[in-house]
Amino acid sequence: MRKRPYGDADYVLTLFTREYGKISAFAKNAKTSRKRFGGRLEPFILFRVRFRERPGDMKFVEDLETIEVFRRLMEDIELFMWGSFLIESVEILLPKESPSEEMFNLLVNTLREMDSGKSAMPLVLGFQLGALALSGYGPSLDACAECGGETGKGARFSIKKGGAVCVECAGGIQNGTAYSGDFLKDRECMEIELGKVLRYIKLFSKFTEYHTEKKLNSSRFIEELKI
Repeated sequence: MRKRPYGDADYVLTLFTREYGKISAFAKNAKTSRKRFGGRLEPFILFRVRFRERPGDMKFVEDLETIEVFRRLMEDIELFMWGSFLIESVEILLPKESPSEEMFNLLVNTLREMDSGKSAMPLVLGFQLGALALSGYGPSLDACAECGGETGKGARFSIKKGGAVCVECAGGIQNGTAYSGDFLKDRECMEIELGKVLRYIKLFSKFTEYHTEKKLNSSRFIEELKI
């Protein structure tokens, strides 16, 4: 997920693992040891890592084995930014050392689909909804977050109230953001209306920041996009 230089030759890594969740690990001599690390400590490389632990829960990386490289995400600047957004989302949604195989699979599968050439934005929106649900921050999408009833025609989305709200609970259609639960379930429609997809991505980015109380640095790239 991230690497931070430590001294002249080492890195402190933040890794997202299937078995242990998000962990910190020390990669000694990673800047100079081609045999052990060989440029694999980069985003969008799926690898198997072997590490040892010392007192104080500090983990030391022993070696890595490359499993899969998402090369298109590494070479295409827009895909790189979308992929970075996904990784950063996982980082702020999950606490340290909180294993989630479902979240790991969601992230890897989404990156794999993006790397295969599929349209990025519908994949990103689907990832956002899945990641929010898996982390316990999922918004109310099918019923009014305020009264629990049907959202009905003119439904709005309220970040503060936690999801979709009916017109009455929203206080009128001038409040909140226009919302369509049916659109979020229609992948075919998403592929056509990318402008609308982008609006929802921006909306759920703000929702994530509000409810985690953490800033998504990569959201600046998203805010500047226009379709």
